[in-house]
Amino acid sequence: MNLTKLKEAEYCVSGLKGFTLSEALSLWKTKFETVKHFQRDVINAHSGLKELGDFVAEVWETIKPVTVEAALSEKNTERRRVMFDCIGVANLFQKLQPEMLDRQVISKTRTRWDGNNKAYEHVFEDIYELYRIRDEKLFETGWSWRRPQAIYAVRCWCTTTQREFWIYVPEEAAMSGELTSANNRKPDAIQAIAWTIRIDITNPKRIFRQGDIIVVEESDNSQPVPSYHLKKEQYLELIFSET
Repeated sequence: MNLTKLKEAEYCVSGLKGFTLSEALSLWKTKFETVKHFQRDVINAHSGLKELGDFVAEVWETIKPVTVEAALSEKNTERRRVMFDCIGVANLFQKLQPEMLDRQVISKTRTRWDGNNKAYEHVFEDIYELYRIRDEKLFETGWSWRRPQAIYAVRCWCTTTQREFWIYVPEEAAMSGELTSANNRKPDAIQAIAWTIRIDITNPKRIFRQGDIIVVEESDNSQPVPSYHLKKEQYLELIFSET
């Protein structure tokens, strides 16, 4: 293994070049749950990186991940964005005490199937929370031609396992109302979670959701179209089964 060559190389993380080996190792340790995930998404996806993959596997347990505090102290905006990306939305929002903008609880009745594949009605309450971290918590607020924006995330729970999820959403998904009328825009957690689903037919009959897998059932009037984000009304009316 040519360790000198690895140390002298420049590394690209989350689309940004210019990281040293030690910096890249910390970012990778932060971003990937295990070394196997790193090898799958970085090493196996690019030819010629076997030597790097072997070295990372050897030192993985000794690498220290990037902290939120270190990311906040980084002066370079683009490098800080990479650090935030590697830290992840859940860790970032839990650490920085975000502002909860909206919370909605929906009583739902959904079709599920028992061990004998017999359908039954499952009644439960589903909770959605919308949060914001203001830009001044993430970036310096001095003059800039490209002012950093606040970031938004919707917090929800798996209806089967109760596992917690945080999902990034853009401002236009988080805030209902016309984009040109800031005073009339209001946070909407249901609209935010609806935006995370994309479908590519018109007039869908029903939507089935199993974790991250979305299955859309066509109606007699459905036609293929470019994919689009689900609207709040569609989310409330069309979701037939959630597991």
